[in-house]
Amino acid sequence: MRCARVVVTALVIAGASGCASGGGSTNVAGDVASGAASTTRTRRNPDVIDANEISTRATDAATALQIIQKLRPRMLQSRGLNSPNDPTGETTLPRVYVDNVSFGDVGTLSNLAATQILTIQFLNARDATTRFGTGHMGGVILVTTKR
Repeated sequence: MRCARVVVTALVIAGASGCASGGGSTNVAGDVASGAASTTRTRRNPDVIDANEISTRATDAATALQIIQKLRPRMLQSRGLNSPNDPTGETTLPRVYVDNVSFGDVGTLSNLAATQILTIQFLNARDATTRFGTGHMGGVILVTTKR
């Protein structure tokens, strides 16, 4: 009985000391930040382009299509297998929604002025189907404007 108490006490002490903080916190980049100011880079989301990134990294882009081509070209790629009933592969390309309203295919992005865009977000097929219904095998490019 006494041996069991010693083992349990040792486990409690080991667990408590293992959970103690080292005095720093971990940021997005995985670096430990101490109390002093540290210069760390933040990790960008590969599925979101925000207004700040547009204004700093895509200043020469005039349309939403040019912004995506410059910053996240993977958003424009086809996804999944083509169906024999769809020889063009159009069903595996992302659909475009502007302010949660269907806007068309990827080509319609050239009709949106870059100055009017707040965010551009890619939703995978599962999330797009949950949000907008079936027919989004290639996902959705969701553009939010500065209304």
